[in-house]
Amino acid sequence: MLKPLSLLSTLMIAFSTATVQAEPLDAAEIMKRVDERYDGDTRESRAQLILIDKRDRQRVRDLTLFGLDTEEVEKSVIYFMSPADVEGTAYMAYDWEDPSREDDSWLYLPAMQKIKRVAASEESGAFMGSDFSYADINGIDYEDFTYTMIEESEDVDGHDCWVIESLPKDKSVIDKTGYTKSVNWIRKDNFVQVKGIINVEKGNRIKYFAARDLREVQGIWTAHTLQMVTTRNNKKEHASLFQITEVHYNGDVDASMFDTQAMQRGL
Repeated sequence: MLKPLSLLSTLMIAFSTATVQAEPLDAAEIMKRVDERYDGDTRESRAQLILIDKRDRQRVRDLTLFGLDTEEVEKSVIYFMSPADVEGTAYMAYDWEDPSREDDSWLYLPAMQKIKRVAASEESGAFMGSDFSYADINGIDYEDFTYTMIEESEDVDGHDCWVIESLPKDKSVIDKTGYTKSVNWIRKDNFVQVKGIINVEKGNRIKYFAARDLREVQGIWTAHTLQMVTTRNNKKEHASLFQITEVHYNGDVDASMFDTQAMQRGL
């Protein structure tokens, strides 16, 4: 999945300009605008991660999220607040602007009292038992894909969208993400991705993404519900929901919390 679905940023998914230029845009230009959307210099939100099994049984996890952008790096951290079995767990990611520099991410598991670096080879794995992978959470580099316009216009929930296919440029991208292809629906009025169909390399699985309940918060378009459903052989296997309950942009976020020692201390 593309960087527009980086969950640490896409939990506050945004693009501040809602004007579509008169000149036609090709698929790559559209996805670049999605990738470069403005989502605030700092972000703070509270959310629930809801895990839903094939029998519709639910497990709810309460989260607090922070983000901080500089010229060199986008830093993000998620703290798990409850229930007790995940309380104190933290996940942090550094998305470096320099494309030659490998992004960094760490997971802190309080039961082990240990910080674990998440290797690139592990990014295709499930994030904390959800249908979102670490690659989804971290975001995938725009430059790693080629883009093709599938439909110039298609309606999604009353909004006109472009439909764009993205393909990994080489096998290393597939190895990192676990995905072989995605089709993305991009709203024309705000460049927000509202729908996606993602082919998974292994297990004959297809994932279905949806961003819903879009509202402007402090002038920034924000999806308050993000859904990912995993299917296998056309049958629902599992689903996950991120539901934002509170979000603030450009506030006072302490830079010292984006540190492995801070992850261990918790909030």
